[in-house]
Amino acid sequence: VVQVSMNSSFLGQSGQLSNASLLRERNMIDNSAMSIDNVIGQAQASLTNLTGQRDLFEGMGSKLNQLGTKFPAIGNLMTAIRRKRSKDTIVLSAVIAACTLFLIVYWLSK
Repeated sequence: VVQVSMNSSFLGQSGQLSNASLLRERNMIDNSAMSIDNVIGQAQASLTNLTGQRDLFEGMGSKLNQLGTKFPAIGNLMTAIRRKRSKDTIVLSAVIAACTLFLIVYWLSK
């Protein structure tokens, strides 16, 4: 009889420990879900802000194009800026290609 009461006492304690650990785990899962919700909310707010900025810049671009057609000096300046930007893009692409080539050669020589 003594043996049975000790076993049931042990089972009762282990059941309580199991319930406590399950409650702790559930609490952690709830906290993680709340954190995920916060991150998703921040991402949606960032999306809204970036969409507004894109609309603003698109509007500015169309207004600059209208100014460029009305005033030839502004149009020439915008053309020069576009040329410079395309040259910069070509140089940057060449640098990236060279670095990639050197990386591949280094990787193959190892």
